[in-house]
Amino acid sequence: MIKKAVVVALSGGVDSTVAAWLLAKKRKEDIESGLEPEGSVFLAGAMHYIWQGSRCCDAEMILKARALCEKLDIPFFLIDMTGEFRTEVVDDFVETYIAGKTPNPCVRCNQRVRFSGFYDKVKQELAREPLPGSGAALPPETPLYLATGHYVNKREKEGRIILCKGNDPSKDQSYMLYQLPETVLPFVLFPLGGYTKQEVIAIAGDAGLLDGTVVRESQDACFVEGDYAGFIRDYTDREDLSLPGDIVDTSGNLLGRHRGYLEYTVGQRKGLSLGTGPWYVADIQPETNRIIVAREEEIRTLVFKIGETRWFAPADFFSRGPAVKSCTVKIRYRSGDIPCTVEPLGGDCARVVLSEPAIVTPGQSAVFYLDSCMLGVGIIIP
Repeated sequence: MIKKAVVVALSGGVDSTVAAWLLAKKRKEDIESGLEPEGSVFLAGAMHYIWQGSRCCDAEMILKARALCEKLDIPFFLIDMTGEFRTEVVDDFVETYIAGKTPNPCVRCNQRVRFSGFYDKVKQELAREPLPGSGAALPPETPLYLATGHYVNKREKEGRIILCKGNDPSKDQSYMLYQLPETVLPFVLFPLGGYTKQEVIAIAGDAGLLDGTVVRESQDACFVEGDYAGFIRDYTDREDLSLPGDIVDTSGNLLGRHRGYLEYTVGQRKGLSLGTGPWYVADIQPETNRIIVAREEEIRTLVFKIGETRWFAPADFFSRGPAVKSCTVKIRYRSGDIPCTVEPLGGDCARVVLSEPAIVTPGQSAVFYLDSCMLGVGIIIP
């Protein structure tokens, strides 16, 4: 009788490959030691198909994921998520860029597609047909766990499941996963959270898993081939998005011309071709087709506000001791942790004071940590 089902979200890359191998190895050891009777844990691999030509689910990667499942002697499922991905990720990416803001497609995909939507579709698939080796579909009351190759951990604190950083600081992916639905988080497994990237590659080599397996890093906007601006123009069939316009400083002085505002993002320094730099993009104004630039000292700040806050700490966290709390914050995925203080302002807003000036981008996510665990998140607002 199946007591639980574990499905590994595969990509064809080394991380998800090793995650699947570790789980298959543990299941075998548990059966051999008598901890689990044979057939009590259903293990399978699944891959989502999200976009034709996407680097994360092209034909080559699907074949590699399928071959891994054959090697591990576990079933393989291919789940079509193209409709959800277009609506929830691609359309949002395009609309956000056209509005002159900087989207975060990976965060949104994790929230809307890779976990919640993918998890639901996997559950439907397992409930629809008899499972290989069991002769029956997965009963609705059987717990289903989704395992991934992310470098992240989770802990239970005061009755809540909280995301924490992975053991490899250089590969920690908790920032990208902060939007995971709390209803799904208890049923997500992270087998690689306690490993470093080099340890994972070594495991793959020792297990003979590197033959034909891709050792690569996740890419932002995996659905875009070429430059973002070209993709958006083709997707929307709007050539007006390529119209050149003015580049001005914060006082309105004309400094040059741009190639179309889609070519730029807030905080960008390279590619401005102004000659009197360095200049940074401070604001993008689609309604006037203007780009505002500023000197570094003008856009670096110690203080900023966040909205749409969500706190994972206990409900009375901010009422314990001083209202202003000390923690660290990441203001973009690749940035380091910056010591800061956070002060609630009422509603879903808060004031953040950094220990050192930084370039913050409105619309991007600010993720706060306390003792390596996620304290809360918010969206940076002007």
